[in-house]
Amino acid sequence: MDSLNARSGQLQKIIIQKLKEYIFASGLSSGDIFPTEKELSDTLGVSRTAIREALKGLETLGIIEVRPGIGRFLKNFSVETILDNVSYSLHLDAGDFREILDIRICLELSFLERCLALYTDEDFSLLDSLLTKMEEMALREPPLPEEELIGTHTDFHLALYRNSGNKILLSLIRIFSTIQRNLTLVYRYKTQDRREFIRHHRELLDAIRQGDMAVVRATLMEHFAEAMAWSKEEPTK
Repeated sequence: MDSLNARSGQLQKIIIQKLKEYIFASGLSSGDIFPTEKELSDTLGVSRTAIREALKGLETLGIIEVRPGIGRFLKNFSVETILDNVSYSLHLDAGDFREILDIRICLELSFLERCLALYTDEDFSLLDSLLTKMEEMALREPPLPEEELIGTHTDFHLALYRNSGNKILLSLIRIFSTIQRNLTLVYRYKTQDRREFIRHHRELLDAIRQGDMAVVRATLMEHFAEAMAWSKEEPTK
C-alpha cells in the first residue's frame, strides 16, 4: 500500500509540473480562465481523475482559484503566495531542518550587516517591547507552549528586517517559523534553556544598538547553536 501511495504521489507531482509548463507554454495570464478537465486531459494525455487531483494541488499552491459555477482561473502570480505554501508542502526531518537552519543563519547574518546602520529610535522601541513580551512569555509559570513563544520570537526577527526593503526575506522568516512550529508538534522540539534564549536576544539587540557586527555575528551563532545541535542529534525519519 505504501509503494502504491508513493507512486500515486509521484505521478501527481509529474502532472502538476506538466500543468505549470502548460501555463507558460499557453501564454496564460493572471485572471485568464483555465481549460476544463477534459481539455487538459486530451491535451496532456492524462486521465481526468489525475488532472482533477493535480488541479487541487495547483489550487493549494495558490496558482489557480475556483469560482463556483464559473470555472478555474489563473491567480495573480506572486512569489510570496508560493512561498506561503512551501512550509506546508514540505515533509521535513531533522536533517532537512539543519540545512534550512543553515540557510536562515546565512541570510540573517547578511541582512543584519546591511541593516545595521538603518535602525531608528522607533525600531529599537519596537524591538525592546517585543523582547520584553518574549521574556515575559518565556519565563512564565507554568511554562507556555513552545508554539506560543515561537510566534513572538518570529515577530522579533521580522522587526529586525523591517527596513531591509526585501519582502521575500520576511516571507522566508515566516516559513522558517512555521517549519519550527511543525517540528514542535512532530518531534516535540522545544527550547531547552529559556533564560539563555532571552539572554541571546538581549545581547543581540545591544550589539545592534552599538553597531558591533562582530558581536552581532557571534551572538546570532550562539542563539541558533541549540537548534543546530538538536538537528544533528535527532534521528531522521
